This record gives sequence, C-alpha cells and structure tokens, in this order.
Amino acid sequence: MSEPGIGISVYATLNNVVSQGQPDIVFSIDNDNPVSFNANSVGDEVVSHILVYQSPVLFNGTHPLKAISTGRGSPFYFDFLTVDNAQENPFGDVIVDDRDLSILYSGTWEPNGAESEYLHTTSQTPKGPNGGTATFTFEGIAVYGTTDANARNGGNATHLAFTLDGFTTQYDGIPNSDVMKNVRFFSNQSLPNGKHTLNFTLLDENICYFDYLVYSNDGSEVGGNGSDGSSGGGGGGSGGGGGGGGSNSKTNLEAIIGGVVGAIVLLILLVLLVVCVIIRSRKQKRTQGKVVKGEAHGSTTEL
Repeated sequence: MSEPGIGISVYATLNNVVSQGQPDIVFSIDNDNPVSFNANSVGDEVVSHILVYQSPVLFNGTHPLKAISTGRGSPFYFDFLTVDNAQENPFGDVIVDDRDLSILYSGTWEPNGAESEYLHTTSQTPKGPNGGTATFTFEGIAVYGTTDANARNGGNATHLAFTLDGFTTQYDGIPNSDVMKNVRFFSNQSLPNGKHTLNFTLLDENICYFDYLVYSNDGSEVGGNGSDGSSGGGGGGSGGGGGGGGSNSKTNLEAIIGGVVGAIVLLILLVLLVVCVIIRSRKQKRTQGKVVKGEAHGSTTEL
C-alpha cells in the first residue's frame, strides 16, 4: 500500500466456491510468510465484500502487500482494501456502514442484510415519508443500497429524495424483476471540503435497503459530528474534528502553558521569600550572640 498506516484489510467477491474449490491465493505483507484465507462458509452464490485478508498491527509507515494466485480454484475478484492510517481524522475515501453511530435515523428502520452486502448489513427503509440523516465532513459523497424486486411483486420502481445542504434531488429507480444490490442512489463529487448534511427520504411504499455510503476527506480538521449528530470536538473513523475544535484546542493549550508558567514563577518567589527570611533570622541570631558575650565581660556600648 502506498498510503502510510498501521494495518490493511482486503475485501473481494467470490463465486462458485463449493463447486470449483477455494481460490488458490495467498497474501504477504512486508515480504513475510504468505497467509491464505478460508472461504468455507461461502457457497456457490456470488458473495461480495468478503474480508479475505487482514494484516497484523504494523509500525506506522508504508508496507508492500503481495497477492499471489496460481489461478486454480474458483474465481477471485479483488473488490477494495482499507488502510488504518492511525489518525483520528481519516483522509481519502472513507466507507461508512449503515450501522455507524454517526448516522441518525428517523422513523422505524429495520435491521437487515445479506452476505453480498457490505459487512453483511443493511437498514430497511420504513414505508412512508421517513428517512435517515447523516452529517459528515467530506468533499464528495455517494450513497449505495439495495432495491427490492418491485416489478416482480407488481410494484413500481423505488423513489428517494436526497437533500444535501438544503438542495433536493430525486432518485428514480427502474422497475426490476429481481433484487439489485450495490445500487448507487446518490452521488456528488464536487463539494468543497467542509461540514455537509445529507438527508434521504423514501417517497413511496416501495422499500429499499440502505447499505453504506462513501465520502472523501482531505484530512483537514474542519467541521464534524459526535454520535448524536451535533457538532463536537471529537474525530473518528467516520467524522472529523469539531466545528471550532482547532481554535478551542489552541486556546486551551495556551491557557495550560500560562498556568504552568505562572505556577513556576509563584514557586520561585516563595522560595526566594523563604531564603530571605532564613538569612535575616541568622543575622539576628549572630547579632544577639555578640551583645550577650560583651555584657558577660562587663563591657557596654554607649549609643
């Protein structure tokens, strides 16, 4: 991988694993011993987004990853890979699953999912005008999901409304006789990096399944959201820094430094005061000792 990081995961699509056998492919990171994967739980159906390799925790840097295949066994289709860049504010394309806590839902969304969907989970849209809300820091965004077999069931195509920063566009699907997965419902790749709010709402009775979304981030700390969707100072795998997090952090740091310096100056002054008191006390004792000694010999000093 060319991007620096501390770990990498590889996802792929598999097919005909039972009838043709597992793909004969191994993975090697940093020229270490090759590691194969086990796909025994996969049948002959097409299954996407399968985690086929996950590296151990690595030192933060760039690491060469090799995938070596003999061509034997069932087909192997490289899908995508993810890199853990060990940063609170991720950069590049970030995949957000439908179960991510930074996505707010209104209405009754039902948990769902299948093997061929991202992380095998989806969120089924409620019937009627209810939707989900997502607030992120991103440059561009794309929303993907699964549409039901509406034509086969005598229904109409799925219709969704997407409102991005107050501007609404509509997704009009086509009648389909079978379930369609990894359908891109919405995409906008020309956004400036910043905080954007995306709302999506089902416009008819045809259910669909929100699977995941992808947004792009240049890594700068602008805007953000907490798990409750409000602006916050935290950053994470799918968010960014708080709206005023950069200036607040700088102000807090200056206050801490000022407090430490003030405490050190006060401590020095206290030490100097104690030293002065001790020196003065010793001088007084020496003066009293001389007077007592002079009086013992019968001598006095006339003032």
